[in-house]
Amino acid sequence: MMSNFASVVYAAHLHRNYIAIVMKSETPSPRAAEALYNLPLEQRDIGRFLRLRAAEEGDRPYLTFGARTYSFGETEQRCRDLARGLAARGIHEGSRVLLLLPNCAEFIFTWYACSLLGAAIVPLNTNLKGMALEAQLADAQADAVMVSRELLPALDSIGPAFRQRIPWLAVVVAVRSEVASAVTGAAAIVDQSRIVPFESLYESTGADPEIAGDFRRIQFISYTSGTTGPAKGVMLPNALAFSSACTFMRLSGMTRDDVLYSPLPLFHGLSSRMCALPALVLGAHAVIGARFSASRYWQQAAQCKATLAYIVHAVVALVKAQPPGPYDRAHRVRAIFNAAHDLEFEARFGVRTLEAFSMTETSYLLYTPYPERTLGSTGRAHEDWDLELVDGNDVPVPPGEPGELVGRPRRPYIVMQGYLNKPQETLDAWRNLWFHTGDILRRDADGNYFYIDRKKERIRRRGENVSSSEVERGVEAHPAIAECVVIAHPAPSGEDDIRLVAVLKPDAVLAPAALHAWLNERLPKFMLPRYIEFKDVLPRTGTNKVEKIALVRAGLSASAWDAESETGR
Repeated sequence: MMSNFASVVYAAHLHRNYIAIVMKSETPSPRAAEALYNLPLEQRDIGRFLRLRAAEEGDRPYLTFGARTYSFGETEQRCRDLARGLAARGIHEGSRVLLLLPNCAEFIFTWYACSLLGAAIVPLNTNLKGMALEAQLADAQADAVMVSRELLPALDSIGPAFRQRIPWLAVVVAVRSEVASAVTGAAAIVDQSRIVPFESLYESTGADPEIAGDFRRIQFISYTSGTTGPAKGVMLPNALAFSSACTFMRLSGMTRDDVLYSPLPLFHGLSSRMCALPALVLGAHAVIGARFSASRYWQQAAQCKATLAYIVHAVVALVKAQPPGPYDRAHRVRAIFNAAHDLEFEARFGVRTLEAFSMTETSYLLYTPYPERTLGSTGRAHEDWDLELVDGNDVPVPPGEPGELVGRPRRPYIVMQGYLNKPQETLDAWRNLWFHTGDILRRDADGNYFYIDRKKERIRRRGENVSSSEVERGVEAHPAIAECVVIAHPAPSGEDDIRLVAVLKPDAVLAPAALHAWLNERLPKFMLPRYIEFKDVLPRTGTNKVEKIALVRAGLSASAWDAESETGR
């Protein structure tokens, strides 16, 4: 075992080698990402990288929001000044700061400032209001709340009885607004003295309040999207956040010369832990768009000179459904994450689609180092995890057979530290000492994994297990379909009927009976939907996932077409 002095010397040696690789490499190289990936857990903390970036490349651009770009040096200064201001208002190690913010620089500054203090941020979906918002506010039990001016009315939508039970609402910050314009809609929640403009939180004098980093410390409490049930607060430690960042570097072939573009919400891991954080760690430039737009996606990517871009599976169909435009190829994006391998998408837009398997609770479990890939595969087992596919009794299944993906981490603290206030749900997720993802996959003899479906979304029809995602892929192959979702509908037999809810492409005309006849030529009979509905849009969560549970709760619409009544099938 090394002495303390030897440990310090060894750490300094690692640091010097890291600087040599990252700072002196004239051409893009994956060596920098590998050096970072192999840093000890103890050296992975936001404060260290803020200092490093400011000292070595303080003038380089780091963050862009709209027309405003912040250098690494300015970012570090703002984060430290904000940390002083938060500390003066009682935020300390173990505190929770709730964020109800749109995509803005203040989100990043608050996140990093809290990390310097040892506090956790609790970012909420900005679409929440009423009972859903009230439930997460009550669950989070935050010590402070930061909310933008335009979202203040959301706080006014919660029940009056609940307002009397939240003395922990200590600070409401109106981002980019004056106090006078921020008060409307919030006075019912907190008295006006608790509303302060964000800029007043910066304190440039006084001692640096940063505390020693700790890879075990909770950095994020991130709520699941709630597509299949009530959202849960996932407690994410520092080690998991950096595992996300470093793995993204590997799967994308990221270098410090890349420009990362994400129009996805910062409260979601793709824009925060897989975009802003790896850009800080490696020294790249992150451009965060205000919101996703299918019609302007490539124009915005071109305008910011992005080389890596982000998307979610659920909106790929929306981008493909757009008419051909001048920016389809007039951009510098070489790869886009996270999208299933789609050769048609790649040929049209001139990019490589990157796929991996990641969950809020675990970050990446499956990925393939760039530029390797097996078409259709979501990746191979992450080297930091032991993985299995198991049946309903947690018995491993043989290669080629579908099973639920379960895992155990090989490194400490790269997995969630539980669901906030939900010990039973935490235990259930770790049944038989394996974390259960709830996702069904199969694995080939070469170790490539192929996604099938969510376990909760599998449909049992006429003695057959039906993958909703397979039916969706079949439906979306129709030239008139922009996107669709397939869900189970209770059948009198005690099994399920298949319900299809679809959105047509602009100006497309398609009758349910015609779609059913088309599918009948391409899908096995047990996969044919009984019910078909057309809608203008599908309900979505704030992370742009289709909110299947909302469709289930709403039930069949009056316009739903019933194949059994019409065709007898």
